[in-house]
Amino acid sequence: MTPTLMAVSWVAISFLSISYWFQIYKIHVHKEVRDLSIPYHILLALGFGILIWTAWEENSTIFIVKQIATFIPVCILIAQILYHRRDHWHDDGDVNCSSCRNELEYGWCWCPYCGKKNPSCTEVNEDNNKQKT
Repeated sequence: MTPTLMAVSWVAISFLSISYWFQIYKIHVHKEVRDLSIPYHILLALGFGILIWTAWEENSTIFIVKQIATFIPVCILIAQILYHRRDHWHDDGDVNCSSCRNELEYGWCWCPYCGKKNPSCTEVNEDNNKQKT
């Protein structure tokens, strides 16, 4: 492997690892994990774990470091998802459902908790929501 290619590989490893640490920090600050998939992160951690073992068997230092640098933050993300799975990010501008009193995100016309329509939602909001998705 040429020195330039080796340097690029180490930069890529840094970027991958740092991207996971940004996600960890975001969860730490907002304590919001409801849009993250636990099966996805578990499968990701299992894949990285297997790749750590194969890199060890091949005696490839760069790939061992890469896999460990991504495996550890993914395991931390799994722990955060499990720890914060019942937490809810609160926004003062959000309204509450008139039936079940759970908080609704801005622009939601239907309550995801009880399935009833929000009476304060107008047809214009529904049309805007359809266009955004």
